[in-house]
Amino acid sequence: MCGFGREVDLTKIPPRAQMATCPRCEHKFRFRVVDDLPPAAVPPVDVSSVGPRPAPSSPLRSGQDLSARPATSAGPDPLAAQRAAAEQAWKHLQGVKPDAPAPGGPESGGQKPEAPRPEAAPTYLNAPQESAQAALSSVPSPVPFEELPRYGFFPGLWGTITAVLKTPSDFFRAMPVTGGMAKPLIFHLLLAEFMVLSQYIWSLTSLGALSQYTGSQELMDLGLGMAGAGPILILVFYPLLLVLRLMIMTGIIHFILRVLFRFTGGQGSGAEATFRVLCYSAAPLILGVLPFFGPLLGGVWSIGLTIIGLREAHRTRGSAAMFAVLLPILLLLAAALGLMQAGMKV
Repeated sequence: MCGFGREVDLTKIPPRAQMATCPRCEHKFRFRVVDDLPPAAVPPVDVSSVGPRPAPSSPLRSGQDLSARPATSAGPDPLAAQRAAAEQAWKHLQGVKPDAPAPGGPESGGQKPEAPRPEAAPTYLNAPQESAQAALSSVPSPVPFEELPRYGFFPGLWGTITAVLKTPSDFFRAMPVTGGMAKPLIFHLLLAEFMVLSQYIWSLTSLGALSQYTGSQELMDLGLGMAGAGPILILVFYPLLLVLRLMIMTGIIHFILRVLFRFTGGQGSGAEATFRVLCYSAAPLILGVLPFFGPLLGGVWSIGLTIIGLREAHRTRGSAAMFAVLLPILLLLAAALGLMQAGMKV
């Protein structure tokens, strides 16, 4: 028994039928006992259309074949309606419409049923939530820097920078909110180190030119001191300060967002999403290659990208993202001004 079952209207089954065949496993079974049912109503037969019965006094001779006897002219078959009803019931039981042509038959033009269409390739947008980790490992990331074996180092780095600068909303909307913090951190450190190294070279060039122009030995000594201690500060201590600053800013901004979500009803995407936004929003730091105003322009642009990234990554309002980003900056500026005023009074 395969366990297949289906409800069938009993009015469509012949009254005397008691055996059925499963359409799935073709197992025959008894679904009722005919003796318990009232006898089926047989329509009356026209007696005039039936030939006379043989007389009881004329028994069949030995060896006489019944088929050799003359056929009697019978009327319409009284069981034809019951047979038609039985066929309709079996078709309904098998799930086949009575008038539906058989697949591949002449009425259907010999066409085979269409094969199921293949499902769309999984992406970060349609990947199942219960298998997020498996999806992250099998679905390519929309961030080129996270697919360096596919793009290459410099094409992946430059592609990520241009995507953040040209279409920040689309980039942060498609950016995976999970998947690791190492690659975003490396991206941020590379750009920050590039900006500091560029400004370091510009400062040495400016001091050298200024010392030669003025003939000041003090400026020359200052330039030599920076040339000796600069690489150590840039390559050793500055990355540690960057990582510490990123962790602190991520904690502060995400805490403010969580507080705002309680009032706005949002849920957000987790602290990792905030960290990834802060890392990739450092793309404008490439303007640090420009002297004097390059770091300032890159810093202001980076703040704007951070607001856009938090709005898209956490699916929240732009005002909430702006408040979470600007509040720590304003507090730091107020603290710096307070310290400066206190130092001036002393």
